[in-house]
Amino acid sequence: MNIRNWIILTINSLLFIVVISLSILFYRQFAKTLDQKVLSQLSSIERLKRVQIEKYLENQWNDFLQSTSKTKIHIPSDKIEQLPFRVKESGMYDFTPISKNGKMLIGMVLVENDSIVKLDTLPGNYIQQVLLERTGMGNSGETYLVGKDYKLRSASRFFPDMHPYAIVAKSQSVQRAFRGVFKKGIYKDYRNIEVYSAYHNIEFSNINWIILSEMDVEEVMLPLNEMKSNLLIIAGSIFIIALVLGLYLTQFITKPLKKMSSQILDMTKGNYNIEIQTSSYFKEINHTLDTLNTLKDSLVRAIDFSKEIGEMKLDTTYKPNSSSDVLGISLVKMKDQLNEYQTKLRQININKKRILIEGQESERKRLAQELHDGIGPLLTSLRFFVENMQIEPTKKGEMKEIIDHTISEVRSMTYALMPPSLIDFGVGETLKTFVKLIRNTTQIDIEFDNSIKEEHSKITTNIGISIFRICQELINNTVKHAQAEKIRISITEFDEYLSIFYFDDGKGYNPETVQLGSGLTNIKERVEIFDGLIYFDSEAQNSTVEIEIPLLHE
Repeated sequence: MNIRNWIILTINSLLFIVVISLSILFYRQFAKTLDQKVLSQLSSIERLKRVQIEKYLENQWNDFLQSTSKTKIHIPSDKIEQLPFRVKESGMYDFTPISKNGKMLIGMVLVENDSIVKLDTLPGNYIQQVLLERTGMGNSGETYLVGKDYKLRSASRFFPDMHPYAIVAKSQSVQRAFRGVFKKGIYKDYRNIEVYSAYHNIEFSNINWIILSEMDVEEVMLPLNEMKSNLLIIAGSIFIIALVLGLYLTQFITKPLKKMSSQILDMTKGNYNIEIQTSSYFKEINHTLDTLNTLKDSLVRAIDFSKEIGEMKLDTTYKPNSSSDVLGISLVKMKDQLNEYQTKLRQININKKRILIEGQESERKRLAQELHDGIGPLLTSLRFFVENMQIEPTKKGEMKEIIDHTISEVRSMTYALMPPSLIDFGVGETLKTFVKLIRNTTQIDIEFDNSIKEEHSKITTNIGISIFRICQELINNTVKHAQAEKIRISITEFDEYLSIFYFDDGKGYNPETVQLGSGLTNIKERVEIFDGLIYFDSEAQNSTVEIEIPLLHE
């Protein structure tokens, strides 16, 4: 179930429960109040009519006693004997059982010496008139009398064609009344229809009736049922309105959530170039969007950092978001390990280059020594031999010239391989000699400024050899390719590093596109093995090379 349906279902369910609960509570409270009001009203009516009837009977009996005339007994004695009771004493009696038409008949009897001396009958017209008064009893209200034989004494408004004594009313309320239990409530009447019933007994002289004021439950329930229908309509209307409002309002929650879900899905596919809007009607959703934006920025930072690691840009800095940032911490560890690996690899490569260069220098030194100690003496001996030969002077001169040229070439080769002065007098003096040689053999104006310390110099033999080779290679490149007229070289020794500055006014080159030959590569490798720095800057008539080599390396 999606959140929109869940919210709508939850809100409407709660609203439905609240509305129905309130409706039921209100309905029951109204029903209870209505019951009390109806029963209270019926009780008032019953009590009023009971008092009227009792007062009427009392007045009639007093009038009967005050009358001095002897009334002739006009009811046959056999009829009186048919009564369900015996007339033994003076008083009022219910003669309805012997009434000719089955209507209420009240007998007033005066008894002296066990004989009836005075008897009169009282029709129930007045009492019937009192009972038929239905003010405040609605359309179904009725007040009636019931005798001990459970037969009506007053006329029924529902059965006007039947005489009262023919109607039996042995209802629960009548039975409870004859048992002395007077509790108004809802009972079934003599028609077997549920009614609100308020009842009491009328006991006057020898008369014992039950008076009941009743009203049909169905009539009383009409406004209650109408109210129930109205409550159902109101509840249904509220439910429909709540449903419509829920559908409308939940879109303010579900719309940003759906967009957020789509953006998260895009990020899971690797697309982090998305803009997360942080505008919503709810602070909580705005806070969630801000958090998602922070997460996106954090992931972008981590991805950019990992990309730079992948490109081996290990000088990039990255700070994990917290001690719980496993991804950031792992990337930093990876960078540190790659740095360590590169450092070790660089050191291995430098060591390899150093060994290679030292091997080359050792081999050059060996070759120079062999040329100097081997071929050199042989050529000198050969020259003496030619001088002592008895040959034509012209040919002897030619042979001596060839031998002298060969000796010169061997000396140049020996000097190029390993100048003897490099070991004996240092790199400064050796470069002076080399510069002098270049000046004599080319048309280039070359100058060398030597600022190497004469005492307490920190330039080791290996550094000195590399400096000579670097300057030798730079000069050779200028002579061969630059078409320069000037060369300026300066070497300055400081306390902790050695600085080399080289200048020529040749045609220049592009340091970014020039293909490095073995010469420039050799220069860079020699600087690198001593952890030095080298800078190339070249343009027409102004090409420079700056080199710095630490002197505490060895």
